[in-house]
Amino acid sequence: MMLLAGTKFVDPSRAVPRFTGGVLVFVSSLACLWHSVALEKNTWLLMGSMGEGGGLFGAYASWLLSGLFGQPVAVGLFSFGLLAGLCMVLGKPAWTPFSFLWSALTQGWWAFVETLEDFFRPTGPSPEDVESFREEQSSGSENPQGQKERSTGEAAVTADRAIPGKRLRPGRSLPSGYEEHETEDERDWSSFSRAGSRTRSPFWTQPDANKGPSTGVPPAGTAGQRPESTAEQVPLSDVLFYELPPLSILEKSQPVHAKGERDIQDKARIIEETLASFGIKVKVVNFARGPAVTRFELQPAPGTKVSAIVNRSQDIALALAAPDVRLEAPIPGKAAVGIEVPNREISLVHLREVLETPAFRESNSPLTIALGKDISGKPVVTTLDHTIHLLIAGATGSGKSVCINSIIASILYKARPDQVKLLLIDPKRVELTAWSAIPHLVAPVVYDPRKAAGALRWAIKEMQSRYEAFARFGVRDIEKYNQVATPPGSPKPALPYIVIIVDELSDLMVVAPAEVEDSIFRLAQMSRAAGIHLVLATQRPSVDVLTGTIKANIPSRIAFAVSSQIDSRTILDVTGAEKLLGRGDMLFMPIGAIRPIRAQGTYISEREIDELVSFTSRQARPQYAPGILQEPESEAERPDAESDPLFTQALRIVVEARQASVSLLQRKLPIGYSRAARLIDAMERRGFVGPYEGSKPREVKLTIQQYLRMFENQCQPDRETTRDQRDRPGAPGGPGGTGDKTSQGESSGSGS
Repeated sequence: MMLLAGTKFVDPSRAVPRFTGGVLVFVSSLACLWHSVALEKNTWLLMGSMGEGGGLFGAYASWLLSGLFGQPVAVGLFSFGLLAGLCMVLGKPAWTPFSFLWSALTQGWWAFVETLEDFFRPTGPSPEDVESFREEQSSGSENPQGQKERSTGEAAVTADRAIPGKRLRPGRSLPSGYEEHETEDERDWSSFSRAGSRTRSPFWTQPDANKGPSTGVPPAGTAGQRPESTAEQVPLSDVLFYELPPLSILEKSQPVHAKGERDIQDKARIIEETLASFGIKVKVVNFARGPAVTRFELQPAPGTKVSAIVNRSQDIALALAAPDVRLEAPIPGKAAVGIEVPNREISLVHLREVLETPAFRESNSPLTIALGKDISGKPVVTTLDHTIHLLIAGATGSGKSVCINSIIASILYKARPDQVKLLLIDPKRVELTAWSAIPHLVAPVVYDPRKAAGALRWAIKEMQSRYEAFARFGVRDIEKYNQVATPPGSPKPALPYIVIIVDELSDLMVVAPAEVEDSIFRLAQMSRAAGIHLVLATQRPSVDVLTGTIKANIPSRIAFAVSSQIDSRTILDVTGAEKLLGRGDMLFMPIGAIRPIRAQGTYISEREIDELVSFTSRQARPQYAPGILQEPESEAERPDAESDPLFTQALRIVVEARQASVSLLQRKLPIGYSRAARLIDAMERRGFVGPYEGSKPREVKLTIQQYLRMFENQCQPDRETTRDQRDRPGAPGGPGGTGDKTSQGESSGSGS
C-alpha cells in the first residue's frame, strides 16, 4: 500500500487497476476484522507490534474505529469493507453490499409503515366515500351492458380508491384493477425491465423485472378503448446500478513544445512579403495555433480584392515551404482573411482532453459527442439530436474509423444502456468488432450486408411504432413522450434513443442499393423526432454511394482528407477537403453552418477501447431486441415483380420511351422507389432491358411490336394507340403487318 501511495504521490494521474485496489481493500479489511474478533482488546497494540493478527495496521485501525463508534460498529464496517473488496475483485461495483442492505432496510421500513396504517385505519369507508360510491353505482346502472361487464374485483377497487391515505410506495406494484386507466400499449411497455429507466436515486427498490403489472382486460364498453399495439419495443438491460466509466481509463495528451513567437513572426513576415511582391498589400493582425495548423488573420488594404489573395495560395505555400495552405476568405464574423498553414508537428488530441472540457461535462444530452479541437484550440462538441444525422467520408487512412470510435466512446461516457441503444453495422468486419460486448447494443454487430438491410427495415418499423405511440399521447417527439408517458417515479421505462452507425456505406450500396437507399431515405427523413439517428461513413465519396437522396436528408457532414475537389464537393458541396493533411484533420459542416469548421479529430487507442469495453461489460450484458437480424427472404419467398398488376403497364411505358429508369416509372406511375426498382429488375431478368451501366441509360431490347405480340391478351392498349399502330405500315394488324396467328388465320381465310 505504501508503494502504491508513493506512486500516486509522484504521478497522481496514474490509475490504480481495479483488481489491485480490490485486493488491497479485501486484505486490509480482513486484517482489521481478524484483529478485532480474534484478539483481546487490551492486547491489540501489543500483539500488533509482535506481528500477530492484523499487524500494526489492523491494531491501529481497530483501536481507532472501536474508540469512535464501538467494537460492534467497527466489526460491521470491516465486514462491509471485506465484501466491497471482494466485489471489486470480481468486477462488481464496490457499493453492491451497501445497496442490498439499503434495499432491505427500505422495504422493511415501508412494510412497517403500511402495517401501522392498516392497523389504525378504520374498518370501513367514511360516509362521504360511501355516498360517492353509491352515486357512481347509480350512474353506472344507466348502462346495463357496461354494468354487467364490470367485474366484482373492479367494484372492490373502486371502493378501495375512495379510502383516503392510500399511497403507492416506491418499488411497489399497482393494486389489481388500477390498469383500467392504462391502454394496452402501456401495459405492454410496462412489462419490460424497469431497471434504471429514470434518473433516480440508486437506493430505490427495484421491482421484479419478470413480473409486470396485472394485465386484466379493460371493460369492453369503456370509451377510448384502443386496440392492442404490435410495436416491438427495445428490451432494456436489467441493471440496478450502472456506473459511467471513469476518465482514468483514457490517456492524457502529452504536452507539445510549440514553436516560439519568433517562428510565428517569421511566417507572418514571409506571408506579407510574398503578397507584396504581387502588389497585394496585407497585414497580419492575429494568429491562432491549433493542433494541426496555424491560422494567420490577414487584413487587406483598402481597395484590395479578396479574390486576389485567394488566387495566390500556391505562391504562399511555396514561400513557406508548406505542402499546401488553405484560405478562408473571409473568416466568418471577422473582417479578415484566414490563411491556414500546416504545423511541422501534428499533436494528437486525445479523447480525454475533450471529455474533460466544460462543453462536454455540462451537456445534458445523452447523445453528446466529442469530435476534436478547432484551429484555435477550442473543443468541438455537438449532440446528435442537434446534428440530426451525420455523414462521415474521406479517403482510406484519413481517420474515419477513429472518429467513429470516438463517437461511440463519447456516448458510453454520457449515457446508460437504458438511455441510448446502438445498432452497429460493419461490413468490413474489422472496425466495430471491438465494441461487440458493450451493454448498449440493441443487436449483435451486423456484418452481412443483407442482414444490415433487414436491420434498417427493423428501424423503420420501430420508428413507425413510436410515432403511433406519440399520436396516442398527443406529443411530437421522444423527449415530450418520456415526460408524459413515463414521469419520474413511473415503473414504465422511458424509450431509449437509437443510434445506427454504418462504417462502410459503399458495401451496402453494392449488395442492396435500392433497399438500403430507400431505408436510409425514410429514416433520415422521419426518424429524428422518434429518437433514431444515423451515422454513416464511407471511403468512396462518389455519387453512386452518396446519392442525392441521401445527401439531401443528412444535413451534418464530416469530410476527412480526399484526393480531389470533386470528392470534396460530393461530401460538403464546397471545396477544401482536398487540402487537408490527413491523420484526423477534418472539416465539420454542422446543420445551419455557412462554412465548414476545420478541426483535429480526437484519438482513442485500441488499448483504451479494450479497457472501456471491459469496464462497461462487467456491469451488464447486452440484451438484444428480437427480430432484427432475420435471414433475408429467399427468392421463392420474395414477391415476384412480374406478378405485379402494373408490370405490363410499366413495360409499355419503357418500350414507348425507349429508355428504362426508376425515375421514369415514378413519374409515369403513382408508385414509390422500391416498387419501381423491382419492376426494372424484373424486366432485366426477363431480358426486356439491359443491365445497369452506371450513368448510361439501360438498353431497351423489346420493340413495341414484340410487346403487343407477347402481352396483347394481358394488356389491351388504348384505342388511339391501337388505331395508330394499325394505320402504320408494317405494324401488327396493319397493312403488311405480321399479326398474331388468329389475325393471320382470319386474313388468309378471307383471302381464300
